[in-house]
Amino acid sequence: MTEQSTAEDEAIVQRIYTAALAASEAGEVLSAEVRLIHDVEHLMQEANSGVSFEQYFRWASLQEITGICRNLEKAGIDDVAELTAQAIRVAFPGGLPVTEDEKGEATEWTEEQTEALAGLFPQLEEQNGRVVRLLASYARRAGL
Repeated sequence: MTEQSTAEDEAIVQRIYTAALAASEAGEVLSAEVRLIHDVEHLMQEANSGVSFEQYFRWASLQEITGICRNLEKAGIDDVAELTAQAIRVAFPGGLPVTEDEKGEATEWTEEQTEALAGLFPQLEEQNGRVVRLLASYARRAGL
């Protein structure tokens, strides 16, 4: 059975995510805790929007992709961290690119990679409510 989040959990995560977007656009530096919530929520929004990890890898910065598994683990979402690491290995079998330009070139995936990334998505999708619940719990512990 899929875990559900509460409206309160969703409001907490959305409030922090929206504030993080505005702060980033204003050139402000985000705290590590706010960055974690932003980056994990960005993963979930992009993957859910595209029904694949593919969309996340196209739109996230290399900095985000490089730190996403560590952030998931810090939030206590180790199984999603492992799933995301698996998706990273599929998307970037030679390792993560070094520059954003290289990332752009590396996101021209084969049909096999595209299918594999989409095939991993259902496992992520079942975690939506749980991820929001754990992010909200992390935010509460961090006093956000």
